[in-house]
Amino acid sequence: MKPEPTGCPPRNVIARQLAVGFGLVSAVAVIMCGMLLWKIAEVSDFVRDMRQAERGIRDSSRLSSAIREQYIHLAHSVLEPEVDHLGHYEEWRQRVLEAVERLSPNARDANRERLRRIQEASAAMDRLYKAELLPALRRDDLLAATDAHNRAEDVSEQASGLADEVESSLEFGMAESHTDATRATTFGLIGGGLCVALVVGLSIAYTIRLRRWVLKPLAALTEAAQQFGSGDFSVRVGQLGRGELRTLAQAFDRMVGELAQRERRLVDSERMAAIGQLAAGVAHEMNNPIGIIRGYLKTMSDESDPDVLRREVRILDEEASACQRIADQLLTYAHMPQLERGSVSMVPFLNEAIERLAETPEVADHRLEIDADQGQVNADATRLRQVIANLVINAAQASPKGTPIRLTGRALTDGEYEISVSDQGSGIPAEHRGTIFEPFFSRRSGGTGLGLAVCQGIVHAHGGTIVAETNEPRGMTFRVRLPIAATPRNKPQ
Repeated sequence: MKPEPTGCPPRNVIARQLAVGFGLVSAVAVIMCGMLLWKIAEVSDFVRDMRQAERGIRDSSRLSSAIREQYIHLAHSVLEPEVDHLGHYEEWRQRVLEAVERLSPNARDANRERLRRIQEASAAMDRLYKAELLPALRRDDLLAATDAHNRAEDVSEQASGLADEVESSLEFGMAESHTDATRATTFGLIGGGLCVALVVGLSIAYTIRLRRWVLKPLAALTEAAQQFGSGDFSVRVGQLGRGELRTLAQAFDRMVGELAQRERRLVDSERMAAIGQLAAGVAHEMNNPIGIIRGYLKTMSDESDPDVLRREVRILDEEASACQRIADQLLTYAHMPQLERGSVSMVPFLNEAIERLAETPEVADHRLEIDADQGQVNADATRLRQVIANLVINAAQASPKGTPIRLTGRALTDGEYEISVSDQGSGIPAEHRGTIFEPFFSRRSGGTGLGLAVCQGIVHAHGGTIVAETNEPRGMTFRVRLPIAATPRNKPQ
């Protein structure tokens, strides 16, 4: 089988095969139905002939009986010359004529000739009876009556024999019709069975053929589409199937190639945009401390007052420390933290975290409140402590001095442990809530904008979630949910 050239217009191979298959099956079915109808009509004709022959047999039997009765009454006239016998004789004579009349229309040539001779024999007996036998009996001419009776007996025997031949002929014809009907029925059943077997065989053959030409290529296309949907842009189906399916496979390969190129261009574009955004954020955040450092360096000289120099050097160290802090947070955000997991008992862990934070300058002006339920979390205590520290410090920086900061821990019924940090600050405007976890987003003067982004990365590394909610009447609450059996996952891009 020659392969179809690539790029050629689609040929209706499958449509043609379907048309041929269904057409052939339909043709066989029509032929089978036609043959069965023909055989049914033929059997119906045979049955009609059998019924007609059955009626003829009954009529011929009556004819034979009528001829014998006609002779019997004729003979009784010899034995008992009474007038009553003439009436009975006429009755049976009429029955003979009626039987001949009923049999004649459907009789074959041989039987029609026999019926004609029977009719003539009945008429001959009638003439012998009326013209010779009765007058001889009235004259008491026994010799003439006996002679007429003997001749009438011969004619009666001849007519009875002919009637028996008619009946035998009809019985033979009925047997032939029965044999023909049986043969036609058998032929119809065998032919119908063969046609049914042929239809089933053709259906199976075309089903197997369509499975090879349609279902297998479609299964391959489905598998390729699933691989493509999972991000594998290297998948190709090649010269798959025939006709329309091959054209579809070629279109699929072209689509995958084009989408792979677009994906590469899009990834490159997004990568460049991300690098540009990152570079702009780093430049913006580090530009201020660097500018301050350069400004102080320009004013510093050997003649400067030592106390002024010490103060300026301290400022330079603080600004250099700010640059280092930006770099450290950037590295923490950029690289997935390597977690050292262990079983963390949340009540002592949260109490210890609050004790450490209570002495820091950022939190010293606030009252820390804690309310925690018992619970065990499989987590990296150091990284989790970093998340709590960032959230508590952010809450303290966003809240007026003297306002409380509340830390709660709750064991949830869905197999998670929730840590929430609530403040009474001014909150976050609705238009900024979708970007608070993005790097370098900060509404606080002097903030790097990396704290919440780092928190999100650590929480996601534990298989948890972090969200921000608005409090009523004021303030914000950050909720961290960690699974009891945490499943690590990559930080979202």
